[in-house]
Amino acid sequence: MAVVFLWIPYKPKIPLWIITFALACIFGLVSKQLDMYAVFPIFTLAYALHYFKQKNAPLVWRVIASIVILLLSCGLGAHLFPYFHNLKVLSNVAISQDGIPFTLYLNYDKTIVGLFILGLTQPLLTKKTEWLAVCKQTIPMAIKFIFILVLLARLAGEVHFDPKLPACLPIWLITNLLFVCVAEEAIFRGFIQKNLAVVFINFKWGNLLALVIASLLFGFAHYAGGIAYSIWGTIAGLGYGWFFQKTKQIESSILVHFSLNLVHFLLFTYPALG
Repeated sequence: MAVVFLWIPYKPKIPLWIITFALACIFGLVSKQLDMYAVFPIFTLAYALHYFKQKNAPLVWRVIASIVILLLSCGLGAHLFPYFHNLKVLSNVAISQDGIPFTLYLNYDKTIVGLFILGLTQPLLTKKTEWLAVCKQTIPMAIKFIFILVLLARLAGEVHFDPKLPACLPIWLITNLLFVCVAEEAIFRGFIQKNLAVVFINFKWGNLLALVIASLLFGFAHYAGGIAYSIWGTIAGLGYGWFFQKTKQIESSILVHFSLNLVHFLLFTYPALG
């Protein structure tokens, strides 16, 4: 709910997403899914993002803050902090007959990264007219992009056509959109690509360089799935980054990322060929 409240137009003195996140922390502590020590990476990430956003702060300290943000984001995203006990909701489920078993966790730690980056540093859509404008700009090209990428993956033998409607679809929809796509787009497009574009602003191909670096890092983050998975992740990242660059809105890349994942889940071997 904290992630959803990022896009609620009502703006009280204390944003609703912060109130809801505080309640989530309390429930997490009570249910033993969080240790007390989890407050350290949580507050450090929040403070580093808040400080990084201060344009008048000394450059050297903003650089240090950005390094802290990247290290904490990687650590939380890779579940390296032992203070989070993410709930397993699916264990070795066969989504596709020819696919590898699928396990799903509600990743509290990774979700924090997306929540804080978007909540503390990103201008988000709140009006219906803004959403319609971004969707109008994104959807036609997204359909072409997804079709081409899926076709290439099919021709390369990475997936088989496998239409299905699994019973776990509702929980997958929630977690993939709010826990996975929001977090990954926040860090790789909303933070890395966006700020690299600022660093390279005086370079002729600065935006392209920022796009390529962020996409390579996105692909590397998927290296656990193998070299091929990393390469496809890089290609997909180039597409997500292009949409973000074109629309200047993180919602565009989140929409494309989630749509591609949904097509993969419903129509092709998932999560990968066994």
